[in-house]
Amino acid sequence: LRAELASAAGVSVLTGGQTGIDTAAALAALKAGLPVHLVFPRGWRQEDGPITSARRRALRGASFHEVASPEFADRTWACVSLADAVFLIDPAGGDGCQETVRAARALDRPLLRLDDTPVSGQELTDQVRSFILRNGARVLMIAGCRASLLAGRHDPRDLHARIAAIVSAARLG
Repeated sequence: LRAELASAAGVSVLTGGQTGIDTAAALAALKAGLPVHLVFPRGWRQEDGPITSARRRALRGASFHEVASPEFADRTWACVSLADAVFLIDPAGGDGCQETVRAARALDRPLLRLDDTPVSGQELTDQVRSFILRNGARVLMIAGCRASLLAGRHDPRDLHARIAAIVSAARLG
């Protein structure tokens, strides 16, 4: 997978394949025409079981990858190690997101947290674009809370605006 990502032209989006932010980011990137890679723990695990055929169909066009370990944390570390830069949207303080931060620090990957960034759409896109350019990033990991942590607690429009800013900046990249 590392060789495939390195040889791709332009910017690619990588997620951990989880419900919530990961899936929303993959869908937005696919809609924008960006290459998308989803990495799952062994068994194609998501928080509510193996990825369903309906979810696979919704993500048509993405490349699916499975790591040897069934542990979400191991999948997270694999994703961070493959990424040039990590974008994190964690308004709920999820334990998986905390693992992403630990992995980014340990593996020396640039990390931009977009949890509560109080900026307008264009300002956010400019901030993300600057981060991508400053770090020479071509493989962008977009990570965040799983769906059950987000349910009913956060405005989906706000979360989708953050994802859209990353995808928009990546398209320009």
